[in-house]
Amino acid sequence: MSSHHPEAPSHRRFAARPVSLLPTEELAHRALSSRLMRTAVGLARWCGPVTPVDVDGVPDLADVRVAIEEFGLWPRALCRDREQREIWTEQLDSVSQAEEFLATWRTAQHLGMIECETGQARPAPELEHWLGSTGRILRWWTLAFHLCVDRALRGTAGLEPHTALGRLYESPNGARIPLRLVTQEVLPARETHYLPSRCPAWSTVLLTRALVQLADAGAVSMGWHDPWHDPWSDTSGAHGHRPGPAWVQLTDLGRFGIRQILLAEEQSAPLTEEFIRLDADEFLDALADFSPDGQLVALTAWLDARAPQQALREIVAASSGAGLALRRWNATMALGTISSRIEPDLYALLHSADPTVSSLASAVLLASRMLSDAERARLTAEFGRWTAIDMFAAATCLGETGLKSFLVSEAAEGIDRFLLGDVTRLWQPEHPDTREVLRVLGRHHPDPSIAARARAAEAHAPPRP
Repeated sequence: MSSHHPEAPSHRRFAARPVSLLPTEELAHRALSSRLMRTAVGLARWCGPVTPVDVDGVPDLADVRVAIEEFGLWPRALCRDREQREIWTEQLDSVSQAEEFLATWRTAQHLGMIECETGQARPAPELEHWLGSTGRILRWWTLAFHLCVDRALRGTAGLEPHTALGRLYESPNGARIPLRLVTQEVLPARETHYLPSRCPAWSTVLLTRALVQLADAGAVSMGWHDPWHDPWSDTSGAHGHRPGPAWVQLTDLGRFGIRQILLAEEQSAPLTEEFIRLDADEFLDALADFSPDGQLVALTAWLDARAPQQALREIVAASSGAGLALRRWNATMALGTISSRIEPDLYALLHSADPTVSSLASAVLLASRMLSDAERARLTAEFGRWTAIDMFAAATCLGETGLKSFLVSEAAEGIDRFLLGDVTRLWQPEHPDTREVLRVLGRHHPDPSIAARARAAEAHAPPRP
């Protein structure tokens, strides 16, 4: 039987782990400092007192050329090449080709910074007043971020936004995520299986372009291996020689923005100061939906707010008894992070009259790697079968897909054979979930011989007391 505590299979959806946010005044300052907002405000001021526009609310080509020059809205690949910029601007024969200008102009219009009527655009009359309002700035930025996310992730990279946003949001604060990992984890499966072999590299280019747009909004930062490398000095594109970024990092402003998206969708997005006040039962149940990174953040926050012995008492009280196998799964993980500080208490719990408590303590000790070989063998022999039933019972709560993932995972390796090695001991004492676990193993276990043994054990179960 493995001594490692179980880790839930990778079935989890994106669930928002607890986060801490900067004060709103600082967030508003960073929002206004972002390239996207800074340029949107600049364009709104630039169009005053009035600028002629067409029926679509877009200035004529001559005015657009002036704005491009003033605000640096050329294609990124040209930003460090003045000669090429001038050639591109002169050859511009349609405003639709000025993508950087159009995206920012439309954003300023959408936010209400620019008003268009009777063929003229002008700054909103209250623009300067609004720029002094923290709440207004954050509402502006949040709406602009929503637009940017959809344009960048769905439009440019072809990604479902929650896939990429979830990966960033669930990472610990300050984590620099290697871009290769982001590419591997969030690119759609269709790109891997149905497109030519060169497409994964092309997809990384598209993802990088999307992340650059999020960086313009101040939501992420990116870094290169060479700190002196100018990322926009070379030609861009799938066949260019400019090295891609090495890592991407969610900023404090980006964390605020993703949380606003979650709240708008009526999803739970707890703040750390709220999360640490949860009772142990709510805390343990919440862990089931977090990613591994999210679990680490949530565990650290909740446990750091309590003395180790207090955390142990609260967790044991919330996870003991029948029907709580999945909660004990998470309790094992939580207590495992503080096991070295509660070792004597765990040994004391081995003598509990409640077998769910003693098996929980045993599972935490076995996962701690603090035991000698002899002590490990003793605990496995005394509590192992009950703990194994608990693990499988927890896995059945994950649904059929989660259960099948668990059965082929490293965490389940050898436990099934250990469980069925001495069937008579399954009933001494009988775990309340033993019969259901045997039924599920008999139906879903990928090894036909183990499935048959589970069905036989279920058929020969003693009469219920």
